Amino acid sequence: MRVAVFSDVHANLPAMEAVRDHIADHSYDAVYCLGDLGGYASQPNEVQEVIMEMRCPTVLGNYDEGVGFNREDCGCHYVKPFDIEMSHVSFHWTREHTTEANKAWLRELPREIRFEANDSRVLLCHGSPRSTTEYLFADRSDGFLRQFTNGGSDEAQADVIVFGHTHVPFHREIDGVHFVNTGSVGRPKDGDPRAGFTVLTMEGKAIRVAQVRLAYDVELAASRLVEAGLPEYFAEYLRLAGKV
Repeated sequence: MRVAVFSDVHANLPAMEAVRDHIADHSYDAVYCLGDLGGYASQPNEVQEVIMEMRCPTVLGNYDEGVGFNREDCGCHYVKPFDIEMSHVSFHWTREHTTEANKAWLRELPREIRFEANDSRVLLCHGSPRSTTEYLFADRSDGFLRQFTNGGSDEAQADVIVFGHTHVPFHREIDGVHFVNTGSVGRPKDGDPRAGFTVLTMEGKAIRVAQVRLAYDVELAASRLVEAGLPEYFAEYLRLAGKV
């Protein structure tokens, strides 16, 4: 079974279109989205409509929750004053420019999706198995991640845990549980500006993880967000994939 999973599109329509077209050209058995459709770029409605047209099951991200329920912030937990300011600019712009119909659709998204593939239990979530806003960074200790495995509390009750939120892809195996971060379609933070998503291949208990990167028109996305009145900083962030 081959499953494509993507996350963190963040209103970047050119990046989402590149991923959509690639997925359409490949014979995946299933396709899933792990949320955060809006924020930081200028086309949240168009991105959401692409995903709706794809009919792929979608998990609620922290940004989706904030926008859909008209919260005051995205729950991103930034620390530096500049990052906090930019986060608020992005969130309030996105909340004001997302249609009421699309907000209603966001409110109906589940916080997790579970399925079985051959002999593996798969859990899809946005941040972590217990919170849309918790960051499972690549450098989290084995001990921290072990709480979600049979070696700890087995909180996740899964053999494969797939998530996003950090915008940096990785794959680690702890106590036989695969932790897979899909990276980000529309706002990578690993220095590679290409759109990213993940393909899982599951054959019995064997799990293979491929991190896919696709070139897209970064300058088009950058120019659109500046024209929409968003900060030039967001455009440079796309160009440098977080290394600003």
